Amino acid sequence: MVVAAVSSPACVVRSFAVDSFRLTTLNPMTVLLTYHAAQQTLCNGHAVPSPVWASTLYVRRGGRWLNAMYQQTQALP
Repeated sequence: MVVAAVSSPACVVRSFAVDSFRLTTLNPMTVLLTYHAAQQTLCNGHAVPSPVWASTLYVRRGGRWLNAMYQQTQALP
């Protein structure tokens, strides 16, 4: 959903970078991925918040890892 929105004609991405990945295993079927992302992106003429800390919770179902939750919080400069 995020990729579809940012890759639409309404958005212009000048730069995008991710780093500081950390994977935390909560149990054999659940992991939490956190990372830092920075970008220079305009969508409909408005700057996308940057930099941010993002978290994605994955659960294993039917042999596949599924995205159960995603959130991002603007990082302090």
